[in-house]
Amino acid sequence: MNGGYEELNVEGLGQKLEEIQKDNETIRRENSLYESYINRNQKHEPIENEDEAKEAEKRQKTRKRGQQQVQEVKTLSLQEKHDIATAELEELKKSIQEGQKKSEELLEWLKAVLDEIDINIAEIKREAHEFKRDIVLGSENSRTGKIVAEKLIKYIEERIRLKDTIISKNHENNQKLNRSIAKEKLKIMKKEQANDDLQFIDFHQLQIENKKLVRDIDERNKQLLSLKVTSGKSTQRLTHIKDMLSKEEKKLKELTQEIEDADYQTDTNMKNIQKVKKMTKIINRKQKRYKQQKNESENLPSVSDYIDLKNEESQLLKQVSTLERKIIIAEPGYDKALKILNKPA
Repeated sequence: MNGGYEELNVEGLGQKLEEIQKDNETIRRENSLYESYINRNQKHEPIENEDEAKEAEKRQKTRKRGQQQVQEVKTLSLQEKHDIATAELEELKKSIQEGQKKSEELLEWLKAVLDEIDINIAEIKREAHEFKRDIVLGSENSRTGKIVAEKLIKYIEERIRLKDTIISKNHENNQKLNRSIAKEKLKIMKKEQANDDLQFIDFHQLQIENKKLVRDIDERNKQLLSLKVTSGKSTQRLTHIKDMLSKEEKKLKELTQEIEDADYQTDTNMKNIQKVKKMTKIINRKQKRYKQQKNESENLPSVSDYIDLKNEESQLLKQVSTLERKIIIAEPGYDKALKILNKPA
């Protein structure tokens, strides 16, 4: 045989080596398959007594001696190989289905966790918004610009009381569950002590009831998930509405401030207009008096008096034109202020 290998060249030896490696890989896979089959089908029941353990050990030693004495090697037929492969394939499909079921359950659990996280995030945002609205902005002292400590302490105490209430409710529910668990354990212990074994019909009935309860639990879980999603959306919508309300309140404050400023400007313009009207009346009276004095005077005034009167008249006319310009400038503000005051709230 060695001579046969010696006659081959390097390429032939390489091809032969590849064939041997492929055969070895096939044999390794078959051995792995057979080993899995043997390990799965050689699961012995637990030995209860020491005598049975000793007898099993003796049988195992005897079996080993017999295997050492037998030199013949048993070869599996194609049908046996096919049956083993089919059994392992079915087992593999079963394990894959179980893995898929576990992965689906894990996915549902992760979805529920994510929904709960979204709800918690929305709750935290809502609490942050309320804290900003009630404490940061609502409890700020307008004179000092600092937050009033009493309001902050009151807010924190209310939150602590709310958390204590939730903790007490959870503690009561935990105690109820512990009592129910203790009752069920006591029932099981009583059944074990009384050797009250379930008959096949009872066990079958319990399996049917268990399946019904599992379906009910799945439906309730789906309803709970939908309710959590709906609650999260409602919380987000409520937060959005609260943000819009705060913005509208801010706009209302700005409009109120603008109205107050307009009222102040209107009052100022009204006062200026009254002053201008009074000065206009005084100037008109002076003009009438000067005209009357001029008409009543029999003698013509001197040149210097005439020049002085002309200068005084020009100054008075300038004052009149200045006051008229002020009136013209103040009229748009006065009209705007009247529109704002007459505008419905």
